[in-house]
Amino acid sequence: MGYFFLSGGGEKEQTKEIDQAFIKQIDLNKPLLYIPIALEGAIPFDECYKWINSVFRPLGLQEIKMWTDLNNKTLEDLKQFSAIYIGGGNTFSLLNVVRVSKLDKVLEEYIEKEGVIYGGSAGAIILGANIMTCAHMDANNTNLQNFEGLNYIQNYSIWCHYEVENDNLIWSYIKHYKKTVIALPEDTGIFYSKSGIEVIGTSPAFIFKDGGKIRVQPKSFI
Repeated sequence: MGYFFLSGGGEKEQTKEIDQAFIKQIDLNKPLLYIPIALEGAIPFDECYKWINSVFRPLGLQEIKMWTDLNNKTLEDLKQFSAIYIGGGNTFSLLNVVRVSKLDKVLEEYIEKEGVIYGGSAGAIILGANIMTCAHMDANNTNLQNFEGLNYIQNYSIWCHYEVENDNLIWSYIKHYKKTVIALPEDTGIFYSKSGIEVIGTSPAFIFKDGGKIRVQPKSFI
């Protein structure tokens, strides 16, 4: 299996502990792959590239490569990287491009080889079981019909940018889609490895299931 870092989607000051944990997990002698396509049409990709460098260069990462075209990629292409960072933006658009380009199939191979993936916001949501946790934030401009995510996190759906005001929306989501939810505030993330799902960051994560809401503190396992 692979290794997964998911963040609630905060600014770099909020995700610093998550980012530091990620850096400790990867080979700094190899470049990081950055995929910013969820922001296509919203923020120029050169601005996205400046941002990702501002996050990870101060933490010791020397080289970052950016892909804005996901077509015709192979496992061999991914082997050159220490990890993959899938950034935030529109979740529907992101999942659509990942599917149409068939990158989802390549990622399956990459994960089987114990690859490392970091998903931020939309990038985290698509790694979960069902992406309709984003429906209160994102417009489905691609007319996506299949809302199943890549489902790498033990059949949990991921709710990013969590605030307590979202609770009613989460319960409605669970009633409709029958999925258990991990809700991540913007300064909170999870690290999923062979050891389980560990909460990282500076605030608790919350598990919504079976009519109950469970608080999980950082450095604890879900």
